[in-house]
Amino acid sequence: MSLKIKKQIYDNVHGHIGLTETELDVVDSPLFQRLKSIHQLGTTNFVYPGATHTRFEHSIGTMFMVDQFLSNVKKDNQLLTEDSDMIQKMRLAGLLHDIGHYPLSHTVEHMIVRKLNGMSHVEFGSVLINNFFDEILSSYRIAEITDIISGKNTTELGMVVSSAFDADKSDYLLRDSYYTGVGYGKIGLQRLIRTVSFDNNRIIFDKDEAAVESFLMGRYHMFRSVYHHKTVTAFEVMVERILEYLINEGQIEKPDELIKNGDELRIFGYNDHMLFSKMHSYMLEGKNKFTNELIRMFLLRKPVYAAYINPMPGEGKDTYSENRFIESMTYNDAKIQKFAEDAKIGEWQWIFPIYLRPLGLVDDKTPIYIRDRQSVSKLVNSNALVLHMIGKNTLYDARIYTHDKYKNKVIDFMKKQW
Repeated sequence: MSLKIKKQIYDNVHGHIGLTETELDVVDSPLFQRLKSIHQLGTTNFVYPGATHTRFEHSIGTMFMVDQFLSNVKKDNQLLTEDSDMIQKMRLAGLLHDIGHYPLSHTVEHMIVRKLNGMSHVEFGSVLINNFFDEILSSYRIAEITDIISGKNTTELGMVVSSAFDADKSDYLLRDSYYTGVGYGKIGLQRLIRTVSFDNNRIIFDKDEAAVESFLMGRYHMFRSVYHHKTVTAFEVMVERILEYLINEGQIEKPDELIKNGDELRIFGYNDHMLFSKMHSYMLEGKNKFTNELIRMFLLRKPVYAAYINPMPGEGKDTYSENRFIESMTYNDAKIQKFAEDAKIGEWQWIFPIYLRPLGLVDDKTPIYIRDRQSVSKLVNSNALVLHMIGKNTLYDARIYTHDKYKNKVIDFMKKQW
């Protein structure tokens, strides 16, 4: 039984996408329209000028990819679901999966969670869905939709939205590749969708090891070349601290306070435009010298300097002492101050340690398998050249950024330590 499409819209990546009446109501809501003002890739357009796409189109694209998965993914030679009610819930989960993103997307989320004791974007999104979408979603159990988004639904259906090969990753790889102009994300997605099945928390592809390898390598290189780009990360650590200080000075509300106030239009305005406007005003009138200078550098595209970068491959847990040291400093002001004191740097605020997300080619949380004839085996055990060489390894990346005037002191101090 198919869904009744009320309106067609055109997307740069996928072409025409149909929306049902409920989906159209969601898209037209203030909080979904807010996503038009939140960059998908945060500060990446400081390096890749074309990367100005937003969470709005990515969310619609993810909904489209959910539909593609449900139409093509097979289990025991049957469609994953033919229940139109379930299909609608799944599409709504894809549509709403990023509704809780903060300004500049992932860029400031870790700081909000770890330093301000705030919610993750998934948790914040769940609150928004429950508080502001209850009328639009009155025909459905909202908990079923939020469980799919959060990953609490671990069935085959849940894996369509949250797994190592899902609708979210499928859209953002294609979309981010398109807008940055980087070719790594251009993968044979439709072929992969037609050959994949989900079973007992396993992702199983029928043969075609090379296509699966291409997908994994594409995602890996997008992280290395785009998401973890040295200069992109420099602007990320800068704006994290800017937002923290503006919140602490009362210039910007904490996200949790927005929920307490319960004003939908105030949440609607909690976006990139708000943040940039507050930064510009502070640059002109702010009284804190450090915050003022950091904002000026950020807005005028003068990044802090990467004084120490330590990408180290390894198996299992990261055991490299320099990485552990930098990870322990990240989001810990007391340890940053101690580092600055030991390195004879008078202004500790100019030290920006960052421990980036470890990169592995294969995600063990939802293992990928290959079915060849009747046998099913883990992809990581494959004899394919690339996977055999690096499939079991993880890339750990720890960095320290600082103002240009302190770079030599940081470099010399780290050399003495390691």
